[in-house]
Amino acid sequence: MNNTNAFIQEDLVPFYKRAFEAFKQNHHSMYSVLNSFMSGKKNHVGMKVTENDQVVGEYTVYMDGPNFSHIDTGHLSSEIHTPFGIIRPYIIIERSTLEKMIQDEPNFIKEPFATKAKYYRDMTIKFL
Repeated sequence: MNNTNAFIQEDLVPFYKRAFEAFKQNHHSMYSVLNSFMSGKKNHVGMKVTENDQVVGEYTVYMDGPNFSHIDTGHLSSEIHTPFGIIRPYIIIERSTLEKMIQDEPNFIKEPFATKAKYYRDMTIKFL
């Protein structure tokens, strides 16, 4: 497992799980709406991680409803089911941005929407 793969599995995944559990507890009403919209859907989204604009890893994040299921390493795939059909977005993000996000965990727990918005400018969304 390369260094980036280990980082994704050992640092990013646990961070995401902790932040999402806090969201479920602290924003129960919003989670309920999200859950009713996404329940029963098996979606996945791709993520390319870069360092100095060079791709160092490709990942597929699998969701079961709104809940994280698992991450596959080494390939990029995406399929999100919407009322308007299937879309296939993927995110391109620098590893340093992911590291900053993990360090910002207390703010993700306190103010998840405002904190996530701080990082949008550091992400690129493309479609397969």
